[in-house]
Amino acid sequence: MADDPLAAGRPAESMSARGLGAKRDYVRSLEQRADAEAMSLLIECLCDESWYLRELAEEAFLRLAERGTAALRPLLEEGLWFTRTSAARVLGRLGDHAAAPALLRLADDRNATVAAAAHEALVAIGHQNGAACLAHALGRAAPDVRRRRLDDLGVRDRALLDRIERLMRSDELMSVADGAALSDDQDRVRACEAGPEWEAVHGTAPGAGPGAPGSSRADAPS
Repeated sequence: MADDPLAAGRPAESMSARGLGAKRDYVRSLEQRADAEAMSLLIECLCDESWYLRELAEEAFLRLAERGTAALRPLLEEGLWFTRTSAARVLGRLGDHAAAPALLRLADDRNATVAAAAHEALVAIGHQNGAACLAHALGRAAPDVRRRRLDDLGVRDRALLDRIERLMRSDELMSVADGAALSDDQDRVRACEAGPEWEAVHGTAPGAGPGAPGSSRADAPS
């Protein structure tokens, strides 16, 4: 979708209110519809040269959340640099685990803005119960890609890197078929982080709580 051709050559002051308002109403209508055609048109907005239209589309996808992630993931592998940047930014803010493998590749993009967006998205996913899915994706990446991404993570977030490296040592987690299904709040993931470090971060040991082994009323002081 291109900008209003009638605006060409006219003073920005006379067209800005109408033009911006029309874009905002258009994107809002697509968000409210949220059907397959509307998703496709929102993707077109992310491909538009108008930064304002792209910003509106990003905000719409953030509100649509999981309903729009499947439409966004293919953009990580194709399209204009600003479209790839928008897709990475939105998927990272949504914590989309399924986007992790593509984001690992996108972090090597020749466009510095795209690569930076991919790096930030990976860290954002890691902070949204996604350390395990990142570990799984890194475990299946090519060795040179894996090393670069681990180095990048170490620069941006040392604590996240430590968790990922610890999780990568788990044969059980690395053998899972669908890494996107891994979440840091799952018992099988929590068990890999048992010990003082887990308790310091989360305030409890994995599995602690009512009904957990060793947590019966008989253990409580009378």
